[in-house]
Amino acid sequence: MQLIKDNLQACKLLEGVISRAQDAILVCIDRKSSKAFGLSSCYQSKTKIGKAVGVQQIQFFDTLGTKFQDATKRGVRIRFLTEVTKENLDNWSKVFDFGDIRQIKNTFGNFILTEKEFLLAFANSSNNSEVLYSNEQELLVEQRYVFENLWANNSNEYHHHSISSNKSVQIEEIRILYDPVEIRNKYIGLIKSATSEISIIIATPNALRRNYNGGIIDLLRDAAEIRKVKVNLVVPDISDQIHKESDKFTQISSMATIPKFQIKTIIPVTEQTNRIQTTFLLVDKESSFVIDINDDLQQDFLKAVGYAIYSASESRTESYNFIFDTIWKQADLQESLIESNKKLMNAYDGLKRHEEMEKQFINIAAHELRTPAQSIIGYAEMLNQSETRNRKYEQALLRNADRLYRLAADILDVARIESQTLKLDKSEFDINEKIRNVINDVSQASKSILEKKKIEIIFKPKESSIIVYADKVRIFQVISNLLNNAIKFVENGTITFTADKNLSTKETIVTITDTGSGIIPEMLPIIFERITGKSETGMGVGLFIAKNVVEAHGGKIQAFDNSTVKGATFTFTLPL
Repeated sequence: MQLIKDNLQACKLLEGVISRAQDAILVCIDRKSSKAFGLSSCYQSKTKIGKAVGVQQIQFFDTLGTKFQDATKRGVRIRFLTEVTKENLDNWSKVFDFGDIRQIKNTFGNFILTEKEFLLAFANSSNNSEVLYSNEQELLVEQRYVFENLWANNSNEYHHHSISSNKSVQIEEIRILYDPVEIRNKYIGLIKSATSEISIIIATPNALRRNYNGGIIDLLRDAAEIRKVKVNLVVPDISDQIHKESDKFTQISSMATIPKFQIKTIIPVTEQTNRIQTTFLLVDKESSFVIDINDDLQQDFLKAVGYAIYSASESRTESYNFIFDTIWKQADLQESLIESNKKLMNAYDGLKRHEEMEKQFINIAAHELRTPAQSIIGYAEMLNQSETRNRKYEQALLRNADRLYRLAADILDVARIESQTLKLDKSEFDINEKIRNVINDVSQASKSILEKKKIEIIFKPKESSIIVYADKVRIFQVISNLLNNAIKFVENGTITFTADKNLSTKETIVTITDTGSGIIPEMLPIIFERITGKSETGMGVGLFIAKNVVEAHGGKIQAFDNSTVKGATFTFTLPL
């Protein structure tokens, strides 16, 4: 070990140390030192000395730059530990041609270290600089250990684009945090500091649970609701976990209704894939915070976290913003695909139901058509064999022919409705008169049934005349179908019609109330669907046809089970 007090000798020694390096040159420079390695007198005459504090710390690079560049050509890696400030920002821009820089605050001395030599500068009692030189292996190993620890624990690395002669450029910061408490405080502080936008990816259900229990989700909600910060939250698929009462994932999902708060889902769940467990936070597109999870099974944030990387580096933050935007777009695409799959599945289920209904419809139609057709053939044969006229056979023949006609008409109407070719021939007419006509026709046609079942049909018009603009034949069909449907379920009771108009909604309201057996709850949702079963008078499509005719007119039809008395109520409306 050698103490050197002569500056000129120290300068030549420094140049020699750099020139002899074959593997690495490690340099630590104190920002506060007024004497750069005690060698300012060697180099200040060759460089322009500024007035700022500590400008001499790297002035000697103007002269030693060639030495450092020669070293890099030999494959020597050069690293610097120092504190970069606005005052010395210009000077450090010269270093990037030959070395890497990491920020270290409050540097404690000036030294240069190679694989074989060590040079330390310090001020003596007279405040003059002296240089200590050594090539002892034990000291070299010890000093290298010190440097490498400083390098590893101060990860604020600078790149050429991050240092500019422009004094308005901010110094970028990169820090690695190992203390869980410090990580949590930094995490919370960044969210609270956001002024315009927060983008965050929480990769696993357990991480989402920890963030919820730790109050992070509440902070995000407050940022959106109170500070009007745009929050973009990407979470794992939690649909299989919502049923757990201990989890409050439903509250998280409901936050999507908050203005400025958007939530996207990533699939598959990373808890299952075990690939990504990192939480990414981006604040105002200016800084990033990446939290690496050591044990995702832990429920306590402090026990789960491993380390975190904070960065205000423009390039690094831009990269994370790009990654986030990519994941966000992928989540959008996944949502679109899920929605499309749902629609396809619904369409497939609908086709299956339609196919089943078609089969059922064909079977019922074949059965219903066969019955009157066989009767017509049988009675016609008997009439053909009879030498005299037989009124009984003739009436039966007419009855079955009429039934066959109505069945064929229903089949044609169903076909027109499903092919959307149902046409309306509209004109003005009195709905009260049409109701009376239906009651008279049905009463004549079903006289024996009404007498046998002791059914009374009543009409109570609210006004003497209600003029509507509709297809009178089709409206006759609607009223007739509703009346015939009521007759099936009434025994020793009444069927009451009322007609009124609502001027505020500009519609006519027709109501049919019966005192029959009512509607069972299971039937209410499907009562107007096509084919609910066979009946004695048809295929069970009367209500289906009535619904579609009313809706074709722009009206509505509804069915209710009477709540206070027995029976059912049907209502339909028509625009005035």
